This record gives sequence, structure tokens and C-alpha cells, in this order.
Amino acid sequence: MAHINVPEGIPGIRSLVMFRPETGKHLYDLAQVLLRAPSPLSPAERELIATYVLLETIACFA
Repeated sequence: MAHINVPEGIPGIRSLVMFRPETGKHLYDLAQVLLRAPSPLSPAERELIATYVLLETIACFA
């Protein structure tokens, strides 16, 4: 359950952008830095970690 009132049926970061459009660019920029900026992990490895965390989060609320 979200702690803020986000639109139903809109997954992930998009619901936060719809809730507060003025913060959308900053949220997308953060996601790009976390997933694409130089790192010891490849972008594919970071995407895999993000997918795993998402699936674990879904399992907690199912």
C-alpha cells in the first residue's frame, strides 16, 4: 500500500510523476544516474538487481 495517493493502475515511477509532475524530471534523472552512470556494475547487472528488488517487493504485498 502506498503512503501517498497515487493513481491506480499506473506502475512504478510513472505514478509518482503523475502525483507530483514538478518532481518528474528529477525522479527520471535519478533513475538514469542509478542505472546508467559509470559503476563497477554493468547497466545490465543494475537492471537485473532492480528487477529482483521489484519482484521481491511485489511478493511482499501479494
